[in-house]
Amino acid sequence: MSTELQSTSTNGAGHVTVDKIIAWITEWTESHDLKVPTDLNQTFSDAGFDSLHSVELAFFLEERIGTKIDETVLYDYPTFASLAGYLVSRIEPASTSKTDGGGATLSKQVSDTAMDW
Repeated sequence: MSTELQSTSTNGAGHVTVDKIIAWITEWTESHDLKVPTDLNQTFSDAGFDSLHSVELAFFLEERIGTKIDETVLYDYPTFASLAGYLVSRIEPASTSKTDGGGATLSKQVSDTAMDW
């Protein structure tokens, strides 16, 4: 992993949103010369990820959010949007119906982010 990518780790600090996780995934994807999707509901496999990429991305995201992530998470959450939603729910453990402070639910935030891409 590059120093540039490591230097922006939150180590559990700050508010982590779906958009922030998508930005981290996008940054990592571009740094590994993989295809960044225009549709967040595209699978990692369709974007060119193999099993090694999946494990490396899981470790990268684990460093960013400061929470243990299983190396097989991309198999359980195979799209960019589903992974981001899952990770936010792990960080904000109340449930996927937790609001973002402005009244929007997490599932709506994931859906809106996917539509914006």
